[in-house]
Amino acid sequence: MVTAALPVEGGRTSVRAGLSPLRAPRTGVQWVVDCLLFVFALLVWASYLDPARDVTPGIPDWFLPWDYAMGILSCCALWWTRSHPLAVGLVIFVPAALSASAAFAVVVVIYRMAAYLRPQVSVPLVAGYLAAAMPYHALFPIPGVDWPSYLIVISLLHLLALSFGLLARSRRLLLEGLRADAARERVVAAARLEGARRAERERIAREMHDVLAHRVSLLSVHAGALEYRTAGEVPPTLDEVRAAAAVIRQNAHLAVEELRQVLVVLRDPVAGTAPEGPPGALPERPQPLLRDVSRLVDEAQGAGQRVTARLDLDPLHDLPDNVQRTVYRTVQEGLTNARKHAAGAVVTVSVEVSDGELHVGVANRLPVGVTASEIPGAGAGLTGLAERVRLDGGRFEHGVRDGEFRLAAYLPRERA
Repeated sequence: MVTAALPVEGGRTSVRAGLSPLRAPRTGVQWVVDCLLFVFALLVWASYLDPARDVTPGIPDWFLPWDYAMGILSCCALWWTRSHPLAVGLVIFVPAALSASAAFAVVVVIYRMAAYLRPQVSVPLVAGYLAAAMPYHALFPIPGVDWPSYLIVISLLHLLALSFGLLARSRRLLLEGLRADAARERVVAAARLEGARRAERERIAREMHDVLAHRVSLLSVHAGALEYRTAGEVPPTLDEVRAAAAVIRQNAHLAVEELRQVLVVLRDPVAGTAPEGPPGALPERPQPLLRDVSRLVDEAQGAGQRVTARLDLDPLHDLPDNVQRTVYRTVQEGLTNARKHAAGAVVTVSVEVSDGELHVGVANRLPVGVTASEIPGAGAGLTGLAERVRLDGGRFEHGVRDGEFRLAAYLPRERA
């Protein structure tokens, strides 16, 4: 049997290996079955050779050699009924009509034609076999058998072989169709799994970018300030250096902790919770929500960033967590980009509801002479934000307008 079948169309089965079922090599079971059928057909043919049994009283002596020759030809032809059922069926058409010793071989050939040929071919052939067998009783009358009995027996014999062959064909095509469906399902499942893996990688990359870009930009600001002070004419005091190092250490610690929390939530997205860790482990921090936007602005101001905020958060306490995180990440990305690309510029942050729509905006003036960023950006944060907003049913805009870089997210208040 061929195990790599493709879809069945029009009664024909194409096989992935390039071999049709008729050309496929025999399996071990098929070899055994074919050998048994051949041996049994030879035994039936040999039974007609015993003159003592007189099994052919109606056949004249001059025709017996022809009968035996057609019988042995039919038995040998059984070896090709799997690979060439139509050719074998045409070759033994005459023995099927005139040879009594070929009776069993003819039944097998009819079965194989029905099993391996299309019904449009096998049924007319079997009908021709039946019509050709009808005159036999007139040519060589069988003693003790009347015409009605002969017609019934011959018809039932041909129809039974045809029916079993068609049943075997239907079963084989059904199994091959099921194998083809299973192969397609495996391909679809593999593609779906690859898509899920790619989406999960993008999700992890987006979350890590949102966390690390913000914290690393704060580290860069503090480190740059410390470098500037140490290069000046009046060096900083030891306490000032210690305070700056403490701020850098604290932000590095927060970056690691937030990154760890992101990975925990991605593994178990149940409301920012995770299984309890061993004693002494750091407590799990919840995912940032709308209430953390004020803290985010305070951190930016503490780092020396000039931020003005208009936050109308009270009417938004019932927003789903995913929308609240989108608002938080939008403000975070805007502040981070302002630190990276417009150092020293005034940043305006707004979160408010207008005409039933939640508007989140971050804008900053483009400083004169700023042509490069201390930390180059690749646009990954903006791409991730656009995807977040789209999934929440909103729209996302960013770009330069009237000398300002504006980043805005619009979320439907009703859907949120």
